[in-house]
Amino acid sequence: MRTALGRIRLALDRPRLWRVTAILAGLLFCILLVGAAQGSVEVISRHPVGASNPRGPSWERWCGAGVVREDRLRLAYCARVDGIVLASTRGPSPVEHHVAVIGGFHLTIVRLPDGRPAPAVGTRLVAVGPLVRARDGQREVQAFRVLHG
Repeated sequence: MRTALGRIRLALDRPRLWRVTAILAGLLFCILLVGAAQGSVEVISRHPVGASNPRGPSWERWCGAGVVREDRLRLAYCARVDGIVLASTRGPSPVEHHVAVIGGFHLTIVRLPDGRPAPAVGTRLVAVGPLVRARDGQREVQAFRVLHG
């Protein structure tokens, strides 16, 4: 028992190891922080009054270019997600792809247009479409248009 306790004390009594571990943990945290800060999530909560909004963003024209899913709660008229792809899944139909995107410190699910292949993990994705509530409660953008990625 005494030797086991002595070995634990010996392992913990290494200040150089603790410093190196703390520096590596700090570096990893900074890298993750910079990665999560890249990109943005812009939301237009309501449909603009009138046919076109001259003061609106240029991507707003794609907001009405498709049919919104009826089986989801609509949170906003339109959203533009710009971020890094973390993961992708397929389903429930074979042509339906969902990707998890982190940008502007937000994690958002993007449902890609049917038939569009999922981008690789780590690539940048910019998508525009209505913001809805996914089945699992996450915010999901039903992408009517993929501008990059």
